[in-house]
Amino acid sequence: MADRQRLTETLIELIRIDSPSGEEDAMDAEVTARLSDLGLAVEHDAYNNIVARLDGAGEPVLLSAHLDTVEPGRGIQPTLDGDILRSDGTTILGGDCKAGVAIVLEALAAAVESGGPRRAVEVAFTRHEEGGLVGVHHLDFGLLSARTGIVLDGEGPPNRVTVSAPSQNVVTAEITGRAAHAGLEPEKGLSALLVAADILTRLPLGRLDAETTANIGWLEGGLKRNIIPERAALDGEFRSRSNDKLAWLEGQFRKVFDEAAARYPDARISLDIRNTYQAYRVAPQHETVAMIGRALDAIGLAPTLEASGGGSDANVFIERGITALPVGIGVRSFHTTWETALIPEVLQGAEMCQAAILGGNGAR
Repeated sequence: MADRQRLTETLIELIRIDSPSGEEDAMDAEVTARLSDLGLAVEHDAYNNIVARLDGAGEPVLLSAHLDTVEPGRGIQPTLDGDILRSDGTTILGGDCKAGVAIVLEALAAAVESGGPRRAVEVAFTRHEEGGLVGVHHLDFGLLSARTGIVLDGEGPPNRVTVSAPSQNVVTAEITGRAAHAGLEPEKGLSALLVAADILTRLPLGRLDAETTANIGWLEGGLKRNIIPERAALDGEFRSRSNDKLAWLEGQFRKVFDEAAARYPDARISLDIRNTYQAYRVAPQHETVAMIGRALDAIGLAPTLEASGGGSDANVFIERGITALPVGIGVRSFHTTWETALIPEVLQGAEMCQAAILGGNGAR
């Protein structure tokens, strides 16, 4: 059986390892050693994603989580207060996605200790998931044979199963105006920030409907208070669970920028829109949903099937033919300094994954 004390200690130890996106080496070394100690065959692809295998019967099930965290995520000091794990409030906790990694490690340990028949398992721990699913986009899918799986990267309890998630397009723009002294000859300048502000007032932003959102999350420009700003840059996104709506939004964004270029002929405006991941929608009758449902039933939980506004490695797994669905990892308030992990729910996640390993192909 999954061991609460061991799981909690593993989670705290992993949280104390700094692993902001792009700096996952220490986390990689620790996790690789733990997987090897459990008897898994471990290798790395060209991007240094971890892929590991545990022998067993039948078609393998994929268990996946990511190694990186967002900022501020250095020097995290986790504190356990009863059932709740939190940081000291100056950093994130890093439960996203250290709880997911800990769940997989504990489920594997418990399954190996059971000594009974088990399903074959493949593990994928990816790098640089935050900010664009970079690791999974570089994953060597030739190292995987699983066609069903679980992505341990969802907010909330483990019976929360995400069966639908959006596509995302990333928007970047550069605006070049004309610098001038703001006190002596402002009329000779063309403010790139004012052009950017004009564009922002015309873009469709915020929640557009139940499955569609758009945001400009970063604006930068200018040099000093007494210089008409010559340059501005924008970074944003839009996403939808409907690709038709995504295409409509792209058209609206391009129209707004084209019209701005016509209004400001002396400015140079460049716009780049690129897709980072594709939407998915998995039917309640799909084998992956059924497999997760059986594993939850084995620990006394019923699945709640939900649609999400967020993307995860699951989007890319599904695009590449592996129907691996995100489930909750017992963590709340991802990406904030008040992030918490509820240990009983983290334990349920490990128990569910253990049940998926031992329950496959009739094994108990």
